[in-house]
Amino acid sequence: MADIDISALNQYVLWLSVAVGLCFGALMQKTGFCTMGAVTDIISVSDYTRLRQWMLAIAVGIFGVGVLSVTGDINTAKTIYTAARLNWLSIVVGSLVFGFGMVLAAGCSSKTLVRIGEGNLKSLVVFFVLALSAWMTLRGVFGVLRANTLDLFSLNLPQGQDIPHVLSAVSGLPLVQTQVLSFVLLASVFAVFALLSRNFWTFENLLAGVGIGACVVGLFYVSGHIGYVSEDPNTLEEAFVGSSSGRMEGLSFVAPYAYVIDWLVFFSDASKKLTAGIVLVPAVVLGSTLSALATRTFHWQGFSNTEDLGNHLVGGVLMGFGGVTALGCTVGQGLSGMATLSLGSLMALPCFIIGGLLGMKYLQFRSIPAPCVPLKYTKKDDIPLNLQRHNDTFSTAAQLGLGDLSEVARLGFKSVINNRPDFEAGPSQPTSEQVGQACQSLGLQYAFLPVVAGQLKPEEATAMAKLLEEMPHPVLAFCRSGSRSTQLYAMAKRAL
Repeated sequence: MADIDISALNQYVLWLSVAVGLCFGALMQKTGFCTMGAVTDIISVSDYTRLRQWMLAIAVGIFGVGVLSVTGDINTAKTIYTAARLNWLSIVVGSLVFGFGMVLAAGCSSKTLVRIGEGNLKSLVVFFVLALSAWMTLRGVFGVLRANTLDLFSLNLPQGQDIPHVLSAVSGLPLVQTQVLSFVLLASVFAVFALLSRNFWTFENLLAGVGIGACVVGLFYVSGHIGYVSEDPNTLEEAFVGSSSGRMEGLSFVAPYAYVIDWLVFFSDASKKLTAGIVLVPAVVLGSTLSALATRTFHWQGFSNTEDLGNHLVGGVLMGFGGVTALGCTVGQGLSGMATLSLGSLMALPCFIIGGLLGMKYLQFRSIPAPCVPLKYTKKDDIPLNLQRHNDTFSTAAQLGLGDLSEVARLGFKSVINNRPDFEAGPSQPTSEQVGQACQSLGLQYAFLPVVAGQLKPEEATAMAKLLEEMPHPVLAFCRSGSRSTQLYAMAKRAL
């Protein structure tokens, strides 16, 4: 063991963690994967696509971690998620608070990093507020409050709180048998829920679920296998190199926020070392930025009013406190923890969703639009609106009626571009003037850029590109079927 170069191994683990973070950030940005969006899509447009993405990622995570556990490559008992002490009240309250906060802040802690990479200055503010709140909950005043109240209510499970160990202790079956049974059964349940709808079977949806789940498994392998040393030559003790907690670590984005701030503030302190959690944060931002630049979806965005600022500030505080208290965010507990089959994670998952639903109810009470553009389409009075989301900043739709524009405003769009010439469909088609007046009454910015099907011109693409740069985001463009707007958008991206 004395031949192990811990310093070199640490660097290797950190670079591999950066690679996982880059992939994670790029995948989230490209596919629209968003745990908050999964919740808001359900209540605002009755669409379960992003929830199915989340469930597929959980299924892939459970299956992958199960294989690594059964083969002995990692030991899930070495994570914070499977500790013997189950702080059930902290997990329930923390995940409810986190779920509510992520809606106010327009994204969970991981989505906040992705939005920073897209140029969203609101998310940059959330980052610092969340990091300070998480720091205070780990070591400050919020931490004292948590330890003296919520953490007092706990259960001690000597064998650990993951399902395979619990089943093995109760049934007397060998651990390997309960592992195979548990991992296969629960992975199948989540996979069936995700894949049951044939509409879900698109490349982007499968890429989101499988790709994000693979990132979860990948970091566990890096931390729990590559970075595992049975006897550190410096301490003669077991060690997980590059770990902030001293245990095997998975993807999570609340405590690492605090570790980043702590490392930056005490940078001159030689005892402060880079860890996998710290390097993951900028890696996700960079991965998102590279994806946004490649797809030409990078744009600067700021606060629209004081209430918008206030919601993001409160949301950041709630996520910092809730995420640390619950031992993880919607990625930490909701993906990494679920992959270990932790009882605490199984408790946290529905509470994240309930908290998010309560947050959406609050926004509806305040008459504030949903904080995330729907992934695919929406409905109005059970009549399809045929809205296609291309990314967080741009969507297209088929011909909109004047009555549809209130729904467009409710969904959070800021601008509308009309790409259909007047009277193309006869007198029944609303004119540009009528659409513009309706948009003005709803506070939507409007632009008329008519194009003829099959005759799109370079100067029209240039004009579209200019509108996309100048108009408030998110933008909705429409024509007869949405195809012209989509083609014009593709040409405009090349012109930018």
